[in-house]
Amino acid sequence: MAAALGAALLIATAPGAATPGAGADPIAGEERIEARTDSSTTSVAPDGARTLTLYAGPVQLQRGAEWQPVDLTLVAGADGVVRPVAIAHDLALTPTGPVVHFAHGGSAALDRPAGLPAPRLEGNRATYPQVHPGYDLVVEATRAGFVASLRRVDPAAAPVPQLVLRRSAEAAPDPADRRALTETESAFSRVVAAAPPTEAFPVPFDTTVQTTVRHTDLSGEPDLRVGTYDGTAVARSVLTWDLGQLAGRPVAAAALRVHQDWSSSCAARAWEVWTSPPAGPATRWATQPAADRRWATSTQTLGHGAACAPGWAEVDLTELVRSWAAAGATSGTVQLRAADETDPLGWKRFASAESPHVPHLVITLG
Repeated sequence: MAAALGAALLIATAPGAATPGAGADPIAGEERIEARTDSSTTSVAPDGARTLTLYAGPVQLQRGAEWQPVDLTLVAGADGVVRPVAIAHDLALTPTGPVVHFAHGGSAALDRPAGLPAPRLEGNRATYPQVHPGYDLVVEATRAGFVASLRRVDPAAAPVPQLVLRRSAEAAPDPADRRALTETESAFSRVVAAAPPTEAFPVPFDTTVQTTVRHTDLSGEPDLRVGTYDGTAVARSVLTWDLGQLAGRPVAAAALRVHQDWSSSCAARAWEVWTSPPAGPATRWATQPAADRRWATSTQTLGHGAACAPGWAEVDLTELVRSWAAAGATSGTVQLRAADETDPLGWKRFASAESPHVPHLVITLG
């Protein structure tokens, strides 16, 4: 991805504990699972209280009558090929590079002329040292495919080589996206292999829109960005949930939980939650849905060193979720944005639905 994505993209996100339903049983303790879908879980506590958790992307896979948590952890097999523990697509990190075959057809692979050294594995990341002089290759498994980045480790290294993504005909991007995917800058080169969208406005869904990224669909990225990294470029993020199980049900409480992977500092800088119409894979900054009402503000700032380590942030959205339930809404969309979109100290990155930490709504049913 181009320099327009901002210097923060060059900083690796430390793997953390998996989202409930994304590497461990979604419900711990004595609670009983009453119902599941690939992106939701309904649990019942011993006292009879029900909790509906709605995720911004799939966190579970159905295998016959059983449900298995999605697990992006990379593990080397006996054949020497590295694969995630459990995802919907067939992703393999082979000695010549990552290849993904999408569940609904098509494939994508990193186009490399030579083999790769043995990777260092950490969570959903594989790091291949010195694939080019002064550069490591980092491959991240995502729920929709993979992200590959060349990252400079030697300040004196030559300009970054360009990564190229090879796609099958079934999964070919449009020409504008193909141009954007090959943008590079002097210390960073990045490509995203994600399953092609099957509908214009998928639900659930999340994405980032950014003033400096005009052509590229960012919904395959493992992060959601808000604010500005330089006082000029601005990013916002949009999340849509499937509310089919909520319509007409009483809501006692509701909270949005998002994992803050990175912030530009530990200084408390406000970010806001607005409602808006849905977004889709074709949504860009120029076509983003117009936010209509601010429902919550938080100054919680995490992800900048030991003083404010990465972690979960929570925002009360009880009033909003009650309004969705009362209206019988089938989906609900929020927009995350920095309160001050000119302040670089407000630049934040949250984990997206492609990451190990999936954004979710925790709804206590009355």
